[in-house]
Amino acid sequence: MTPIWAQEVIDLPGEDRTLAADFEEVYRVGSITGEEWELFTSIAGLAFDARGFLYILDRSDSDVRVVVVGDAGDLATVFGRSGEGPTEFLRLEHFAVWPDGRTIVIDRGHGAYKIFGPDGTFARSVRIADLPSSGGGFAATVRPTREGDGLFLTRQGFANVSQGQMDIDMGDRTIYQVSLDGDSAVGTPFAEGWSPNARKQSTAQVDDPTRVFDAVGGALSFFEPPLVFDVLPGGGIAYSDSSGYAIRIQRSPGSPTVVLRRPVRSEPVTDRIRSRVRQAAMKSFEAQLDSSVTAELGPDAPPEARAMFESMLDGMMGFVEGARFMPEVPIVRDVRTTWEGMIWVLRRGPDAAGEALALSGTGESEPGPIDVLNPEGQYIGTFSPEQTTLPGAFGPGGLVAFLETDEYDVATIVVKRLTEAVR
Repeated sequence: MTPIWAQEVIDLPGEDRTLAADFEEVYRVGSITGEEWELFTSIAGLAFDARGFLYILDRSDSDVRVVVVGDAGDLATVFGRSGEGPTEFLRLEHFAVWPDGRTIVIDRGHGAYKIFGPDGTFARSVRIADLPSSGGGFAATVRPTREGDGLFLTRQGFANVSQGQMDIDMGDRTIYQVSLDGDSAVGTPFAEGWSPNARKQSTAQVDDPTRVFDAVGGALSFFEPPLVFDVLPGGGIAYSDSSGYAIRIQRSPGSPTVVLRRPVRSEPVTDRIRSRVRQAAMKSFEAQLDSSVTAELGPDAPPEARAMFESMLDGMMGFVEGARFMPEVPIVRDVRTTWEGMIWVLRRGPDAAGEALALSGTGESEPGPIDVLNPEGQYIGTFSPEQTTLPGAFGPGGLVAFLETDEYDVATIVVKRLTEAVR
């Protein structure tokens, strides 16, 4: 954690100033009655380029594609597909788009960053970086630089299984800057986020489910503050890494940070909240595991398979019972930036238990209000959850894209234009 003497702290007002989300609608795409290219299966990512073209990552169980929409809502191009070929996607994890329209795809199956030109043609492949102090580079969040062809990313935990043994890496709390100049990417630490517990690595035998949970004991920490960030124009990042309201702006590795702080009150984690979280987590784990067993073996699974299921549930129960709880519910859930440099801060929703499950990846929670700040340390105002959700992508000239689904889970992407004050 950066020492306090190396920071400039700017205190912002504590009382919310309401903003109106009167955004102009530009176009919408995605409809069962529209063109064939508008039939989206599962939208996994959205991004804009400097032309205002919208890039849509659409995936299904058997295929994946990138759909590029022009600035008037018309189809520009479609590229990409699943496969083992050098220009195909074997196990796509993330995608990002640079302002000049080049797309980068992180393909874990091929162990490569694959770069495509603005017209969707394959340009080159770069071997994925082995990040410092890690045996891999599994990305959690990926953001493209605003200039050049680099990336910023955070790393998530992962497990490798080989010859009956599972090697587990819990990840870290570092924001990395990744250079793609050569044949192999190079990742270096840019900012170190605060970590409430020591990250670790461990090993377990996969033939005994309870030992797997023992090996990762202490890794589950409810209400651990997320490490969330986005890039700023001109270089640097804005990020949040703590339970309180403190948005940090860092322009270069090791440079002093500017901290934008609001006196928003944290909610303490009580015994009642802990009990609700444990019950909800076990219910979520049980549903996920039962669904996996049924999907793999069918409803009439043999007794030995069900016994394995019960053993896994016992291990999960001990895992949840032994989980640590942070003393406060984190205030900040996400941080995004506009092309012009405004910082949008998504705050937590009203339900503390739902927030814990969302942070641990075992459930969802309701969105909270969104604060708009500028990097000079001014508070612009706050959108209520009823006014707007956080956009899925920000683009030039105030463009934003929102993902909506109807009662039949049909996806529609609505592109709007922000007012001058918040872009």
